[in-house]
Amino acid sequence: MSQLGSDTGSQPDDRIAQRLVEQDEFATDLNARGYTDVLVLRRENGRDVLTESRLGLLQYLDQHGKNIASVSDLAGRLDRDKGAVSKDLRCLAEFDIIEYRGEGDGEAKRPVLILTAKSS
Repeated sequence: MSQLGSDTGSQPDDRIAQRLVEQDEFATDLNARGYTDVLVLRRENGRDVLTESRLGLLQYLDQHGKNIASVSDLAGRLDRDKGAVSKDLRCLAEFDIIEYRGEGDGEAKRPVLILTAKSS
């Protein structure tokens, strides 16, 4: 027998779905009010996603992103392992914090902050 949620009488899956809807509505409201550079993450996700190394990547991309040619270039500039940087960037891309440009047709993948990508 599954346990009902104590606050709403709903199943745990229903509560999770409702939280996701509310999070999306909150982000939409912020965007509509002009806060287009705000990312909404659950606290648990924030801790997992925004590690010290990933925050360092974001800061570097924010300051020097237009000069970055590829993931390898970024890793070299930061004196970090390319595989580790790629893994960190994939995680940031999953949460729509960065995107890649130049994928395919022989072009190198170039990481770009989403905010920068929309404004440039």
